[in-house]
Amino acid sequence: MNTTIIYLFGALMTLGTYAIGIYLYKRYKKTWLQPMIVATVLIGLLLLSADISYETYMKGAELWNWLLGPAVVALAYPLYFNLPMVKKYFGPILLGVFGGGLFGLFSGYLLTKWLGADAAVAISTIPKNATTPIAIELSETIGGIPSLTVVYVMIAGIGGAVLGIPILDKMGIRHPVARGLSVGIGSHGFGTAKLFETSDKEGSVSTVAYILTAILITVVCTLFFM
Repeated sequence: MNTTIIYLFGALMTLGTYAIGIYLYKRYKKTWLQPMIVATVLIGLLLLSADISYETYMKGAELWNWLLGPAVVALAYPLYFNLPMVKKYFGPILLGVFGGGLFGLFSGYLLTKWLGADAAVAISTIPKNATTPIAIELSETIGGIPSLTVVYVMIAGIGGAVLGIPILDKMGIRHPVARGLSVGIGSHGFGTAKLFETSDKEGSVSTVAYILTAILITVVCTLFFM
């Protein structure tokens, strides 16, 4: 297959399926119809039906993967307007990230090992609570399987948005710092984007939480898994 066609195929498939996801989500307002979920399912079905490998698809989709970096930086804009609140609660935020980040990191790794998975599979779970670009690089560096790590990252992100936020609602947890911390630590950018739909304050705390969690995971991986 021509290289140009491969790049266009991956890029346009990602864009098209995500656009379908946005349409369905806006029309039906169902959490399980989040654009990321819809796009992931559609892309998976298309690749399987056309017998196209993930590696071939990613040659074109790499463009959107690269744009995740600028997207994270863009989250600083609403954060700027909620900086006083973040400064006020920075101590609890830092403590929550430390405890929650370490629990998420080691619990996934130890549980996978306990279930009998080999070392590479278990190691692939370690960066799951970091944002995707960082998780991919860390997984490759510490001996994991980057493509498998992406799956774990997506499960963490989608799970937090689809299940985590409704659980917080059912438990009556309303404080923006508590909600932002919970979602940011566990569900990184995906959950953060969901919070921003309803609250800039929650989204801003979540932004700080998931960035600090990514830093924490990077440090821990460097010290204990390299």
